[in-house]
Amino acid sequence: MSKFGKYFLLATGFALLVTFARIPRAVTKVHAQDRGCSVASLKGTYAYRRTGVNNGVGGPIAEIGIDVFNGDGMRGIIRSTRSTNGEIQDWTDFPWPSGSYTVDPDCTGSFFATDGTKQNNVIVLDGGKRFSVLSVLPDTIVTSEGVRLEVKEKD
Repeated sequence: MSKFGKYFLLATGFALLVTFARIPRAVTKVHAQDRGCSVASLKGTYAYRRTGVNNGVGGPIAEIGIDVFNGDGMRGIIRSTRSTNGEIQDWTDFPWPSGSYTVDPDCTGSFFATDGTKQNNVIVLDGGKRFSVLSVLPDTIVTSEGVRLEVKEKD
C-alpha cells in the first residue's frame, strides 16, 4: 500500500471514530432540558445575597435575607437586612407572599412583584439547591444568589 493510501485509511478511520464514538464530556449542553426544571424546582427556604447598583433608590446596594418558595409559583422575602447607599436598614420582616415566579424546563425563569411586574430573571442550579438572579428593572444593575437551607427535623 502506498504512503498516500495509509494516510487516507488512517484519516478515514479517525473520522469514523470521532463521528460515532461518544467521548465523555466532549459535548457541552447549553440548556438543561434533560433536567426538566419547573416551579417545583424552587421549593423551600433560601438564604440569599444581593449586590449591585440601584440608581432608582440612590446608588450601591447590598442585602442579605431569607426568601421562601412554595413550589407552585408563589414566593416572598420574609426577612432581610440591607445597606442602600450607606444607609443601613436592620432586620426587617415582610408579609408573605410578596410575589410569584416561573421556571421553564431549561431551568431559566423570572421573578414578579405582587402587581405582576417582572423584576428579575433567574437560573435554577443544582436541581433547585441554588439560584442566580439578575435584575431586569430600569436603572438597576443588581445580581443575587441564593442557597436552599437544610432544615433539620426535631427528635
